[in-house]
Amino acid sequence: MKSFKGVNYLFLSLFLLLLLASTASATNIEINGQTQDKVLEGQVISYTLTINNIPPAADYISFDTDLVKVDDSPLYNFTNLNFTSDANKFDFPVNESTTSIIVTINGQIPQITNKKQYDGVTLITYKQSTGYAYDRITLTNSKGNLIESVETRPFEISIPEVDSFREQINQIEDPFFKKYLQDLHDKGLVKESKTLADYLTENDKWPSYWWLIPGAIIGLIVGFLIGVRFNSKDDIDLGEDTE
Repeated sequence: MKSFKGVNYLFLSLFLLLLLASTASATNIEINGQTQDKVLEGQVISYTLTINNIPPAADYISFDTDLVKVDDSPLYNFTNLNFTSDANKFDFPVNESTTSIIVTINGQIPQITNKKQYDGVTLITYKQSTGYAYDRITLTNSKGNLIESVETRPFEISIPEVDSFREQINQIEDPFFKKYLQDLHDKGLVKESKTLADYLTENDKWPSYWWLIPGAIIGLIVGFLIGVRFNSKDDIDLGEDTE
């Protein structure tokens, strides 16, 4: 019985030692500066990371961010290592002498709004607003095998116009017009869909000539597509004539 207890104590001690060792070997990151979960496109973000306790098995540390460079300021400034980088993704070697890394990240939230002008018609489309990260930091060995995923902090890009429009169509009870306005908005006719949504939410009813509105907008879209097609054809014909 005493022998059995002794074996249990031995395994328990080994388990605690392994747990303490794994905890002690985990890379530690301290953040100086606030990074918001939801941000505006074009917003400037600046913060400092202090990375300590890098495991001896790591040969490379990799940095990856969705922030973009701001004017003449470096995207990454490694103050204690005396170098900077403007690349969104890169890595550099580390060894036992690399006891800590202090890096200041100064970047801008990417633009996800695209505007195109076609003969008085403005098409506005948006890229995805989620799936972005301030930093993705990993440690690998010389063979490229992952040692540790140190940090991944996501953010979402908020577009006030899109948020406002979403609130408006949520107030519309008719499912047909709710879907119709959302489709117009998604196709890039933001101003037109917003005008119709404003009228409907302010007056709580459609005008007596509401049935003309979808036809007019569809005609506008068809006319726009035909115009683009003919312009493209004229450009091709002009190119053929000049040869």
